Amino acid sequence: MIYLIIVSIIWSFSFGIIKYGLSGVDSSYISFIRSLIALIFFSSISIYNIKKFTLDLKLILIGALQFGLMYIFYIQSYVYLPAYLIATFTITTPIFVGLTSKYIAHQSISKNGIYAISLVIIGSFLMRINFVNLLDYWVGFLLIQCANLFFASGQILFKEWKIKNDDTDILHNFSQMFLGATLVTSLFYILSSSGSNQLSSENLFALIFLGLISTGLGFLFWNLGSLKVTNEKLAVMNNLIIPIAILNSYFIFGEQIDSLTFIPGMICFYFALKAL
Repeated sequence: MIYLIIVSIIWSFSFGIIKYGLSGVDSSYISFIRSLIALIFFSSISIYNIKKFTLDLKLILIGALQFGLMYIFYIQSYVYLPAYLIATFTITTPIFVGLTSKYIAHQSISKNGIYAISLVIIGSFLMRINFVNLLDYWVGFLLIQCANLFFASGQILFKEWKIKNDDTDILHNFSQMFLGATLVTSLFYILSSSGSNQLSSENLFALIFLGLISTGLGFLFWNLGSLKVTNEKLAVMNNLIIPIAILNSYFIFGEQIDSLTFIPGMICFYFALKAL
């Protein structure tokens, strides 16, 4: 579970970095570039030891779903919502993990798992703050729900793929997932781009961090971590990022939080993890 905790901490910084470090940059461009950077990085690993590389269309499709389509909806939501609300609206990811676990992996969630997932969702809900425009609020919410669905489905599909391909070396084949993501995000960028993007040094640093660390290493470690836990633990861990991201938004990016709702939310998280 250590992989999932480390990645949650890394990803918690991404909300603020995208909102403030890439403010004004085309959302489709952000999705495409961070996928492309990760693809280049992992392609070099595949080429370095090409003997361990095996072309697998399923991996490409999983990457297109889990990384590509998820990014398109996730990044677009920043047009409508502040960073802390985007972090908060990922509260439904455990539900999608549970549903996809049942209908894709044919694994039911235990009573303790349902109890823990419910506590995590309640805790995440308590932490939210909503002062945004109502229309933007609901558009952003729906975009995030689509992103949650694609990300959850990709996680379960990857676990199922690994069970059937246990001998395949993940590290030297992970580039294929980013190939799928880059194909999807590049198509979206070509079709929706509003023009050229003038990038500052701050923008470049943010994109490099997101591409190499948050996207590249983050998704590798997250998927490796998902293989080491049950689907119900994976569902709960999907929301660990929320309290960390809210704290980052408060201490680093100056966004406000309400301690009267944040503390009860953290208590719910504690009992959810204890239940598992």
